[in-house]
Amino acid sequence: MLKILGLDVSAHRVDAVLIEKFPQIALRDFYLSPQFAAVHSVYEVTELDCLLQNIGDAPTVAILEGTGTYSYYWRKHLRKHGVFVVIADQGMVKATRRSLGGTDNKDDPFDALVLCELYRRHYLEIYDRRFWVKELNPKIEQIRRALLDLKTTTRKQTSFVNSIKSRLAWEYPSRAHVKSVRPNGSLDVGKPPAFWAWLAGKGDFLSKAILARFENHYSKEQKCDRANISEMTRQFAATVCELHDIEAGIEFRLTNLLCEPDFDPYHRVFDRFAFGYRERGWILSRIYPFEDFLCLPKKRALRRFRQACGLGKVEKSSGQVRAGGGGGKWTGCANTRSTLWTYVNCRIEPQRLKGQSYTPVQVELREYFTRRAFDADGTKKRGGNLADARNASCRKLADLVFRELYNGLN
Repeated sequence: MLKILGLDVSAHRVDAVLIEKFPQIALRDFYLSPQFAAVHSVYEVTELDCLLQNIGDAPTVAILEGTGTYSYYWRKHLRKHGVFVVIADQGMVKATRRSLGGTDNKDDPFDALVLCELYRRHYLEIYDRRFWVKELNPKIEQIRRALLDLKTTTRKQTSFVNSIKSRLAWEYPSRAHVKSVRPNGSLDVGKPPAFWAWLAGKGDFLSKAILARFENHYSKEQKCDRANISEMTRQFAATVCELHDIEAGIEFRLTNLLCEPDFDPYHRVFDRFAFGYRERGWILSRIYPFEDFLCLPKKRALRRFRQACGLGKVEKSSGQVRAGGGGGKWTGCANTRSTLWTYVNCRIEPQRLKGQSYTPVQVELREYFTRRAFDADGTKKRGGNLADARNASCRKLADLVFRELYNGLN
């Protein structure tokens, strides 16, 4: 007989409900009955072998929520031991808990039981894809992991840079607002931005002229008693340099992953937008393979594509729509939405610089933004009106990417 294993995974343990026969009473009543203790167990991360022993050799299906890194360990080892694993959508689990338990309160043992019931209702009886997360292509999974690692690294790097600047405000005031960037945006291991490298004492790769300029300016400020960099500030700068090398290594791994032949048709489309590696990675991680959209009616496919890019809308206004439109909340991947918003804000909104050229698709997006961000007299809007123009342009960007992919891959 098939065994059903519901697992609610947390940081250091997992609540497991193992049943062979579904209860014939209300789920909440079964949870509160003495019989529930016989099917519920709690395992630490180190107790995987105990869980596998309780399962035995009988065919088993395990149901987990997609809780990121916490669930990777259990998914990997359960599959390795022949257990069929399905991943439930977290939003649907929350809604099902509310309908079956009458509560929004998070309860790990009850959630493990809910996962079993979810499998019975929406997988065995009537399969409903909305309740289940599709397994990512292994290459896409690696791309997504690299992007998340980059996000973590850059966040930590930004934190240290801000701390250094706040310390320089009294240790070296004339450099407190320094903007030290990589040459042409390059990411080379061992070559962090010049000022941080000099500050950390790791500027061997810099030219003698650059080092002399830094040293001479610092000596001049020291003589005037306007500079005295502490050892802690230099250690922070060394950490920034180390994080730069980590970031460079991750981006090198990302670029290699994106160079896979499977992604060539997508890159030909992305080239029309002049996307960078990270923009391409975040979009690919959400929409690959695009064939999943081609099997749908075009309007429906566009709506699903928007949501995949974090630009879907959920409207709960009960008929009261905000003046000027723009009601509802964004849904979907926040990381992809943030990436597209940054692209609009940094690549489309600024006026074209000398020597910079737009692709035809970028020109189309720029004209769309201009119509919404500027009044008839050429004055740029401010506040909420400008935010609406940016959000609309971000949504338009997703529409243009969909259009180009649809025409290029169909």
